[in-house]
Amino acid sequence: MKRKFTMTNRSVKQSTRTLNFFKLAACTVVVVALGASASASCGDSLIGMAAAAASAHSQSSSMQPALAPSSGSPVNPSIVGLWHTRFIVGGQTIQEAFQAWNAGGTEIHNPNVDPRTGNVCLGTWKKVAPLTYKLAHHVWMYDANGNFQGTIHLSEVLVLGDNGNTHSGSFTLDFYDPSGNFQFEVAGDVAAERISVE
Repeated sequence: MKRKFTMTNRSVKQSTRTLNFFKLAACTVVVVALGASASASCGDSLIGMAAAAASAHSQSSSMQPALAPSSGSPVNPSIVGLWHTRFIVGGQTIQEAFQAWNAGGTEIHNPNVDPRTGNVCLGTWKKVAPLTYKLAHHVWMYDANGNFQGTIHLSEVLVLGDNGNTHSGSFTLDFYDPSGNFQFEVAGDVAAERISVE
């Protein structure tokens, strides 16, 4: 006679938590290994974001909601301008950056990291719906000896709020090996305030 295997709701939750912990631990090991072997590049900033995200996930399992867009006609109906941006995982800011969104559809990302490691990244953006924008960065990763290690893709989806003076949304960091095979993803929230001339 075969024994029937059943799981209670409690054991399913415990199994899910254990699996998520092991996924996070594996992600942390890969991120730390990448960070230890990477040379100065824009990718180092994104590897640092992933490491900080792994740390934030291990410290907190709750996510802070992104800022809600305001209603009414915005005073600044465009993403174009300079922004102070925060990347948030598990309710913790893992990186801050200044982002310049240009009228031609390009973006410059200047994170608060050591400039000797390459702290300027370039991206492209487009408007995808009223007050909603999508951003993409694709960066190369190299080790300290100049060997190609793969690519990192940063994506953001943002909605303008507070009369166009804030934006919020989500980000993902996708890591790929040198052959273009997907390795893992880090996800979180984005919140930003427009920087204006006083």
